[in-house]
Order: sequence, then C-alpha cells, then structure tokens
Amino acid sequence: QDQWPEGRTSLSRGGEGAMMRQARILRGGGGGIADKMFPGYKDKIWAALPQSIREQQVKGANNAFEKHIAQHKTWQGYLLSWKSMEKSFEPSQKYRKPAVDWRRQMERGTMHYGRWYEGPNGSDYRPGNTHDRLLDVKAPFTEAEWAERKQYRSFDLMKFGYMCLGLFLAYRVTNEWPVVWCEERKPSLEDA
Repeated sequence: QDQWPEGRTSLSRGGEGAMMRQARILRGGGGGIADKMFPGYKDKIWAALPQSIREQQVKGANNAFEKHIAQHKTWQGYLLSWKSMEKSFEPSQKYRKPAVDWRRQMERGTMHYGRWYEGPNGSDYRPGNTHDRLLDVKAPFTEAEWAERKQYRSFDLMKFGYMCLGLFLAYRVTNEWPVVWCEERKPSLEDA
C-alpha cells in the first residue's frame, strides 16, 4: 500500500488500513494562526475521530455537493422545457394584419385622407381605376422635403457633452479658488 509521509495509508488501494482523509481549502497563506501555532492540528483531530463520524462527515459533504447538482438539473429541466416553448410565442404570419398603420403611411407619404372608397389621384378602386400607393416607399420625401426636415434635427449629444466639459474646464482655469490657511495653534498648558 502507498504510504503518506506521516505513515498514514492512502485510500487509493482500499483495505483494512485505509484511512479516510478530508480535503480542505487552504486560504490566506495556508490556514489561520492556530495552524501556524500547532501545525497539522486539524489532521490530528481528524485522525482521532472515530471512523463512523469521519464517514458521516464525508458523506454529508458529498451529499450537500450532490444536492446542489440535483437542484441544478431540476431547474435546468424546467428552463429547457420553457425554452422550447418560446418558439410557439412567435406571432404567426397566418394571422398577420395585412395593413399598414396610419403613422407609417403618413411617414411614407402614402396616407390618403377621404372616404374608404376614394383613392388618391382620382381612383376609387374599381377595376381599371386603381392606384398603387406603395410604389414610392423607398424615397417618401423629395430632396426639398428632406432638406427641410434636416433643419429640425436634434442636437448631437457628444458635441453637447464636449461643450459642457469645455465650459467646466474654462471655469476652473479662469477662476481663483480660495486657499484656507490654518492659524497657528495657541500653546496650551498640556503642551508645556
């Protein structure tokens, strides 16, 4: 059998002389102050415990570890089953509304104001008297309309941020800042 430096038998071979060892995490430079004062005291206490208590401790640690794995597997099963349901929440093209809302029609320039049977350009949707309002969806605005819309564009936030930073730095550079001078302390009786 394999021998440990202290004369203990390893668990790799098993058998009568096999001793259970408990793994521990060493943090902060190899243990606390007690480990520095009494090196290996935990191993000595562990060796002095009865075999049944050591087995119980090891089984408890293993069961706690495996309990978390089992809980993770349970949650994973729920989440994966819900994940497979997500595809069914996607709207079906079968029930899609075959219409364009009024706001998009206004932006595209295809909005027609009038009765339901009246179309643009004198059409009333009888055969031969129709007009396709979606022919010009790629360019809803003329060049003049687009130039007019650019005049009302919102201000660029990066430029605004740089402008505020420049004003703050100019304010800090150009102003004088008060310096507080501490007065000399009067000697007291305690100092003498």
